[in-house]
Amino acid sequence: MRLVAAVAALAGCSFVAVQGPPPEYDAKTVTCTDSDVVPSIDSAAGVLAIAAAAGGEIVTQAGVEHVDNYELIYGIPLIIVGIVYLVAASRGTDKVEACRSAKQVDNVGCDGCAERVP
Repeated sequence: MRLVAAVAALAGCSFVAVQGPPPEYDAKTVTCTDSDVVPSIDSAAGVLAIAAAAGGEIVTQAGVEHVDNYELIYGIPLIIVGIVYLVAASRGTDKVEACRSAKQVDNVGCDGCAERVP
């Protein structure tokens, strides 16, 4: 039970660990998260949680292992945790993209251009 509580507490790390740019910022001094490592971890964890719920349901229905009330005890909580992780990954990715855009304001132009396009 403690393991489930610990995993639930860590669900959606992107909500806390990823910081977007503030509403008012200077492009040269803005501090925000421009790495997408945490949203990637959240995304992988979300997919794995939902896959585990589906896999457990398949095993239970196939009769290989029978767990009473699998859906209530494991299935639904895993799906909920998976959805929370995926929502956190989506929001974290949005913040990372906003941060990258904020930091590259001076680099506006075409791909491969040597000079800034006016």
